[in-house]
Amino acid sequence: MMHTFFTKYKGIHILFWTIDLMFWTYMTHLNYGTPLPGAVISTAIWLFFQAILVYTIIYYLLPKYFYVKKYLQFILAFCVSLVVSALVIAWLEIYFLRHQPPASLAMVLNFSLYTGMTNFYTSFLFFAAKLVKDKLAADRHQRTIEKEQTENELRFLKSQMNPHFLFNAINSIYVLIRKDQDLAANTLATFADMLRYQLYECNTPVIPIEREVLYLDNYIQLETLRKGPALQLDYQVGAEVRNFAIAPLLLIPFVENAFKYVSAYTNQANHIRLQLGYKKDTFMLEVENTVETVAMPVANKTGGIGLENVKRRLELIYKGNYHLQITPGPANYRVLLTIRII
Repeated sequence: MMHTFFTKYKGIHILFWTIDLMFWTYMTHLNYGTPLPGAVISTAIWLFFQAILVYTIIYYLLPKYFYVKKYLQFILAFCVSLVVSALVIAWLEIYFLRHQPPASLAMVLNFSLYTGMTNFYTSFLFFAAKLVKDKLAADRHQRTIEKEQTENELRFLKSQMNPHFLFNAINSIYVLIRKDQDLAANTLATFADMLRYQLYECNTPVIPIEREVLYLDNYIQLETLRKGPALQLDYQVGAEVRNFAIAPLLLIPFVENAFKYVSAYTNQANHIRLQLGYKKDTFMLEVENTVETVAMPVANKTGGIGLENVKRRLELIYKGNYHLQITPGPANYRVLLTIRII
């Protein structure tokens, strides 16, 4: 424990006690006419016992009583330590160094009152500094823990989304293999590029929006091939959607659910509208699809995984800088997401 103390704090503490020793040596020599060697010895003994008091308070009494909210025990122990230290210093100063007659007990008590006040000021200074230092250290530790927890949660949420995507994509390729093997081969190459994006490019907090849009393009291409002409797609990416970064895999759950839950009418249009825009530092994604029932991902446990995860990721990454509006209706399901890019 002492080794840790001297290793970690010796510089500032040694500087403090050195300055304190020089100051009080000068004051003792000036005010009492004590020869300089005697003044050095007298001050050094005083500061030695004062240091014992100080470090007893901040490294023993503080964690043992104050930090566990035993305030009464702390105050009592603090006062006892202060009195004992003052009496020891006064006795040494009067009887040992100054050779005063032992009959003058009042002189010891008076001098111990003076030393007690001085020791109190020094102890309180160290006590306050230790409180501030420990509070700052605790805050840094808490921020580190919260950051690690957030990063771990984000990694977990992303890993949950990947199987959901793989399940849908593999089903799409399976359907294409039965229809057109050449088209399925091209689609498989597109699928491989999407996997490469997920596995190797999404390990950073943010990614260029252009790469995220390309990922969406590939997914939409795969899904429209699977859905065929029965689906009407209106997909628009504004020319201004460029030159900024966004959290990876944040948009795909909304697009996935639109394709998964779009209506499958045979006598009327089945429509998906996707729009991406960027204006005044705000990114916008709007997804709307026709539905046959109101029961959309919110009511569907499997489909709801992606949406619940992306909501949690939005809260972790863009808290206070995003707005998500989901509007289920009898004929359409609409999602509007805006993110302020900082």
